Amino acid sequence: MAKSIRSKSKLRAKSIKRGAEFSVHADARRQRIATKLAVEHKSKKLKQDGVDKEDEEEMEVDEATNTDATAEGDKKVVSTSGWRDSRSQIYKQRTIKKKKNKTVKF
Repeated sequence: MAKSIRSKSKLRAKSIKRGAEFSVHADARRQRIATKLAVEHKSKKLKQDGVDKEDEEEMEVDEATNTDATAEGDKKVVSTSGWRDSRSQIYKQRTIKKKKNKTVKF
């Protein structure tokens, strides 16, 4: 028989994973979000104070080199507009194309 997800052994294993394995990734994510928010907050504050854009860019560059924010900036940008590659989308695209090509000749 299978053990219930509420059994003591399953609960203990999940809590160990939460404390050891998953906490590393969660902490890293929190750190990335915190640095990003700090940079955005400083830039908004500088804009309100009227600091030149060149000075602001220099400050952001200095902060970016100290954190892992530069590694995130190298990611490939994915376009979310246009047709998808799923079968249903391809089918819809073909049917729409067929409807457009129909013409009545007399």
